[in-house]
Amino acid sequence: HGSSPVHVHLTSDMLAHTHARCGASDSEAAIVLLHGFLGDRRDVEPLRQKLGALADCISLDLPGHGDSAWMPTIDAGTSAVDAALATLEALCPPPARLLLVGYSMGGRVALQLAARLPPPRLAGLVILSGSPGLDDGALREARLSRDVALAARLRAMTPPHFDEWLRREWYRAALWGGRLQEHPSFERMLLRRTDGAQPRDRAASLERESVGRQPSCWPWLEAPPAPVLYVAGEEDEAYCKVATRLAEHSGVAEPVERRLVRVAVLPAAGHALLLEASAPVAEICHAFASQVLPPPLVPASPPPAEGVRIQARGPEGVDALSARLLPFRLPLTAPLPLARGHPLTERAGVLLLVEGMAADGRAVRGLGEVCPLPGFHSESLDEAAAQLRSVAHRLQGALLPFAVARLDGSMSAWLAAACDRPSKSASGPLLPSVRCALEMACLHLLAQAASTSIAQLVCCARRAPYQSHVRINGLLARGEASSLEAAADAARAAVDSARPSSRACASGPAVKHAAARMRTWKVKVGGGDPAADGRRIGKLLLGCTALGARLRLDANQVWSREQAATFCEAMQTEWEAGCAALCPEHQRGDGAGAVSAPAPRWPPPALDFCEEPLMARLHAQLPALHAQYGLRHAIDEGALPAAAEALERLAASCATSGSDGASARGGEAFRALQERLGDASCAGLILKPTLAGGLEVSARLADEASRLGKPTVLTSAFESGVAHAHVAMLASVLGGPSIAHGLSTYERLQGDTLSPAFAEAVEGDLVDVPRLQAALDATAQGLRFVNERR
Repeated sequence: HGSSPVHVHLTSDMLAHTHARCGASDSEAAIVLLHGFLGDRRDVEPLRQKLGALADCISLDLPGHGDSAWMPTIDAGTSAVDAALATLEALCPPPARLLLVGYSMGGRVALQLAARLPPPRLAGLVILSGSPGLDDGALREARLSRDVALAARLRAMTPPHFDEWLRREWYRAALWGGRLQEHPSFERMLLRRTDGAQPRDRAASLERESVGRQPSCWPWLEAPPAPVLYVAGEEDEAYCKVATRLAEHSGVAEPVERRLVRVAVLPAAGHALLLEASAPVAEICHAFASQVLPPPLVPASPPPAEGVRIQARGPEGVDALSARLLPFRLPLTAPLPLARGHPLTERAGVLLLVEGMAADGRAVRGLGEVCPLPGFHSESLDEAAAQLRSVAHRLQGALLPFAVARLDGSMSAWLAAACDRPSKSASGPLLPSVRCALEMACLHLLAQAASTSIAQLVCCARRAPYQSHVRINGLLARGEASSLEAAADAARAAVDSARPSSRACASGPAVKHAAARMRTWKVKVGGGDPAADGRRIGKLLLGCTALGARLRLDANQVWSREQAATFCEAMQTEWEAGCAALCPEHQRGDGAGAVSAPAPRWPPPALDFCEEPLMARLHAQLPALHAQYGLRHAIDEGALPAAAEALERLAASCATSGSDGASARGGEAFRALQERLGDASCAGLILKPTLAGGLEVSARLADEASRLGKPTVLTSAFESGVAHAHVAMLASVLGGPSIAHGLSTYERLQGDTLSPAFAEAVEGDLVDVPRLQAALDATAQGLRFVNERR
C-alpha cells in the first residue's frame, strides 16, 4: 500500500469504463478488455479479475452498449475504434504499452486498434472468436446487407420483443453450439443483455461495426509487430476456420513461444467463450500476458512516519491547519412523506471545510457534510454540529497520512489519535453523521494534495477498480407511483401497437424521470392495503418490462408475514393477467414471420428485489417468503447493528493496539449479517454511509458482501450535493460496473451546496465522476468565511 496516488486526466466524452490499477505508481503497460456485440464491460469482469495482478486493466463499454449507450456525448453510431482510441490515449498515454484483448466484435475492434497503434505502443493482441475481416468484396457487401436488414428489425423491436428475439433466435444460431441456453449462467448473461437495452442503440452499432464495413486485417496478421493469440471454440465452425487459416501461416515449425501468431481451440465450447469457457480463456490469456508484458513494478515502501514532519516526509500526508463549519438550509421541492415521522419540507445541515498544507507547500481544502435525517439518525443537527465543532478544533495541526484512504481501519485509528477521542471517553464516541463528515473532508483533502480525484485516491490505496460513471435509480415515494404508471402505460401501449417504446409520451412528474432514461426505478411500498399495493406494483412491472427498465421496492420493515404474502399474491396475479397482452405477436420488419408471445416467467427479470419487506423481528422468515413467492430481499436497516458493532470494535482496537481488520468482525451482529447475506434469498446490501457511520465502515461491510457474492448499493439520506458527491465517488470504487445506486434524491432539493450543482454532473441515469470531482474542488475553493475578505 505504499504507492503514491496517480492522477489520470478524465474527460466527459470518454467511453464509460472500469479502470483497475495494478499498484505501481507509474504503470508501464495496461491490458484493455473489449466486449462483444450486445454485451458490456460486465462480460469481461472475470477476465479483468484474473489479469489484474499483471498490469493496469481497462475495460470499456463500446458505443451503443452498456453505460456508453446512455451517455448523450457518445452516439451509438460512433466508430468504436475511434472512441476506444481516444479513451485509451487519455487513460493510458504513451509511452505505456497496451495489450488488447477483445471478444467477438470487441476482437475485431481490438484488431483494428492494433493496426492503428504505433508499433512501440502495442505489447500484444488477444482475439477471442473475432473476425479478421473478409477478403472478397462481394462477401463484404452481402454481409453488410444482412447486418443492415437485421438492424432494421432491431429498430422495430420493443424491449420485450428484443428479449424474446434473443432467446428464440439469436442465441439459437449455429455458432453458439447446441448447449448455450442450458448453461447455468445463461439467464444472468441474458439479463445483462436486456438491462435497460434499447434495440435501436444496438442497431446503430451493428450497422457501424458490421464486418462488411471492416477492412480486411489478414495482411496485418501475416507479419504483426507484436505477438498475437487467437482463441476459438471447437463448436464454432466459422471461427475454427479462421483459427485453422491462422495456424497454417503462423510458422508451425517454430516453437510456440517464438510464433508471432499463436492459436488455441477450446473443446466443448461454441462462440460464447466468455461464458462456456471462462476459466480456460482466463488461464490462456494470463499465460500469454505474462509472456508479453513487463513484470509489474513493485511499489516502494513508505518512509517511516515517527517523528518526521510533513515537509520532510515527501508525499506521505497533509498537515491539517484548520477546520471550519458553514451551516446551510435547503427547502424541498415538495413535502416528502417518510417511513417515520412527519413529511420532510427542508434539509438543514453543516458543511465542514478542512484546510491543510501539502508537501509541496500548496494550500489544499477538503469538504464534508453533516445533515442528520430526522426520524432515522439518532442524533439531532444541533448535537452533531456541537460535536463536530469540538472535534474540528482538535484537528488543528494534526498530520493526515495517505494510508487512511485504504478505508481498512486506518481512518478510525487516525481519528482516534487526532481527535483524542477513545471509544470510552466521557464525551462519547463520534456520532455517525459526524464521523462520515470527517472522513469526507479528509479524503478530499488528501486527493487535493495528491492532485488527483477521491475515486483514484481510494482506488490506488485499496488496489480496487473504479468506474468512470455511477449509475443511479429513479425514486418514487409513497403516493407518487401514479406518475410512473403513466409512463409505463404509454410504453405498454407502444408495445401493443408494435412501435418502439417512447418515454416521451408520458406526462406529469414521471416525464422528468422518463426523459432522463432511467433504467432502474425504486418505489416505496407498504403503509397501506397490501393487496392494492400488490396490484399496483404488478401493473408497474408490466410497464417497466415494456420500458426496458427494472423495478426495486422498499417496504421499510412494515409488513407482517401475512401482509407480505398478500402483497406477493396480488402482484403475481396482476402480472400474469397482463403478461399475454404485453407481448402480442410482433411482425418482423422483413416479413419473415412472427416472434410469438412469451410464457409468463415469475419472478420477471424486471423485478430486482424488495428492501426489508418484513418487520425486523421476522427476518428469519425471509428465505421462506422467497421460496414461496420468488421475492428476493435486500438488507438495509438490518445492516445498521452490524455497522454499529464494527465501529465500536474498531474504536476499541484503535484506542489500544491500533487498527486490526479482524477486530471489526466476529461479533454477534456481524455474524448475523453474514448469515443473511449468504442466503440465496438475499439480493444484496443497501447502505446509507451517513447513517451507517461513515465511508470506512460502509467499505468494510461492502467488502464482506462482495466476499459473499452480493452487490452493495449506496444511497443518500436526502443530503445536499456535497454528501451526494462523496457517496457517488465511494460507489465508483465499491460498486461493480453498472450497479444502480440510490442517488437521485438530489432532485428533491431546491438548490444545492455544490457549485456547479450535483445535477450538472448527471446525464440520463449516469453520474459523471470526473465532473463531480471538479464540482467538489470548485466548491471547496470558492467558499469564504466571515473573517475572510471577499
